[in-house]
Amino acid sequence: LHTHTHTPPWQAAIFDSYRLYCGGVLISKDWVLTAAHCQLSTNVRLGEYNLRKLDETEQLRMAAKLIPHPNYNSATKDNDIMLIKLITPVQTNDNVQPIELASSAAPPGSVCQVSGWGTTTSPQPSFPAMLQCANLRIISAAECRREYSNLVTDNMLCAGVPQGGIDSCQGDSGGPLICDGILQGIVSWGLEECAQPNKPGVYTKVSKYIKWIQQTVRGG
Repeated sequence: LHTHTHTPPWQAAIFDSYRLYCGGVLISKDWVLTAAHCQLSTNVRLGEYNLRKLDETEQLRMAAKLIPHPNYNSATKDNDIMLIKLITPVQTNDNVQPIELASSAAPPGSVCQVSGWGTTTSPQPSFPAMLQCANLRIISAAECRREYSNLVTDNMLCAGVPQGGIDSCQGDSGGPLICDGILQGIVSWGLEECAQPNKPGVYTKVSKYIKWIQQTVRGG
């Protein structure tokens, strides 16, 4: 993981009162996409970079509505995706911009980037002030099922580096996996100890949910 010099403008930080506990991603001026297991949300920050000081680019919004996927299964983490309606739209600028959603899944081998303020050490956590980013490769469904047996559904995609050492981890949940400037995944789950060799992170496959996202956003 490395520190980003600035925050990708679609990155959201999701807080439960004062504590950051998930990431998210801006998909329009008043909607943020995150994981359904991040259902504590009270407020969302955009344009955030260093959590411990004022960047002067932040925009803070309360969550008006949390809409987890109707088929979210908290036991299996299937359909681990949720929309957050912001109470008022954000002002888009260089620091705050929505991302385009993937209409089809990225092929295995694609190099993608995950970002978040989750722990940079595991299993003992230590949480960074600055947004961290990492490059990962998409791993085929067959290979991922070999590692996690039948826990991986068609609604999930896997990404990692075979040797381990780079991964999303606790606190990154709900954050974006970006391939070629397009949102392909939402950080969903992995092992309790992150970044182990041949144990990729598991992401919600955004391309499977385009219709649900569009209908929900349209319904307001």
